[in-house]
Amino acid sequence: MEELIDKAKKGDKEAYTLLIQSLEKDLYCIASVKLNNIEDINDAIQETMLNSYRNIKKLKDPKAFKSWIIKILLNECKKIYARKYKIKELLDKITIICNNKNDDDIRDIEGKIDLEKAIKRLKKEEQLLITLYYLEDLSYIEISRILNINYNTVKTKVLRAKEKLKDIIEKEG
Repeated sequence: MEELIDKAKKGDKEAYTLLIQSLEKDLYCIASVKLNNIEDINDAIQETMLNSYRNIKKLKDPKAFKSWIIKILLNECKKIYARKYKIKELLDKITIICNNKNDDDIRDIEGKIDLEKAIKRLKKEEQLLITLYYLEDLSYIEISRILNINYNTVKTKVLRAKEKLKDIIEKEG
């Protein structure tokens, strides 16, 4: 497998294809645990293949290929889940609230929508950190590993982004 990885890192498309084929079942099994339907599973695997192909030259240790590509797959699954299912959950909640006409719940939904707008006003890196920390419930250590940033740097940047977010929300009232 290491020989295939070395060839793939040098741009050999056939070697890369063989690598993916050798892990195809594993990737499918992992994605099917995280996602509910075949289209989403296939999307996650396809995005994983594209991202890993684009970034395989960055892989330092060929022995870590499998864990590296699984990490990419898990990130893709999280993106799909967040994009598709969280929006669906929010829409379902809005429908229930509108049917029940509970003013406190409506204000809660409006607050979440305002929060999303406020997050979009942050810099891209700050948006990512806030999303990973608060919406994906990742720890500073996990974010540090995923982004290859020092733990203390992640902690500081999250706290600063949180302060900026707080200021934005207070100014918009």
